[in-house]
Amino acid sequence: MRDIKIDSCTYSDARGITAKISATNGSATQTYSYSLTVDFTLPDGRTATRHPSIPWVRPGKTDSLDVSTPYVPKPGAPGGTFKCSVTQATRS
Repeated sequence: MRDIKIDSCTYSDARGITAKISATNGSATQTYSYSLTVDFTLPDGRTATRHPSIPWVRPGKTDSLDVSTPYVPKPGAPGGTFKCSVTQATRS
């Protein structure tokens, strides 16, 4: 869905892996809510899934949301790479 965008995908000790997601409502008259499925691919290959929503995005506006999943690297393990992706999005 073109209304949804991942603005960033970052790691911090305090929050784990965080995706900053924005929803842009292109309608000139309707307010929409967005229900999402966000997958986080962790450096060890496991996947974590979250199901957030961005409610009541007004016409012509963009709202954003931070979605996080805990991740603590094992001592001595390389940092590796991680990935954030929106695998499903519905607008209602």
